[in-house]
Amino acid sequence: MLRITEKSENGEILRVRLDGTINTDSYSDLEKVFARHNGADGRTIILDMAGVDFMNDEAARNLIRVRSERLRIINCSPFIVMLLETLDRKLVSPRSGMQRSYLDRDR
Repeated sequence: MLRITEKSENGEILRVRLDGTINTDSYSDLEKVFARHNGADGRTIILDMAGVDFMNDEAARNLIRVRSERLRIINCSPFIVMLLETLDRKLVSPRSGMQRSYLDRDR
């Protein structure tokens, strides 16, 4: 089960706090949040994963694909960091020069 809590911060940032497990079924709920807030409003979405205790490979691949300047992933557990970085190496060409860090912490 995944609990999703949305909190607007100063009108420019939407913090989405996740608690629980992200799998194929629960990822669809997360996609609905992205669809609602990924419009032309220009807000940055911060995906706070401090409460995520497990994520399967398919959900991780989907998060890697949607990650952008306007969608940041922060506060991942060491397990989630390793999963995302391992799968990211397989999805992103080594020649692209893209440097991605999943070690961002809340500031």
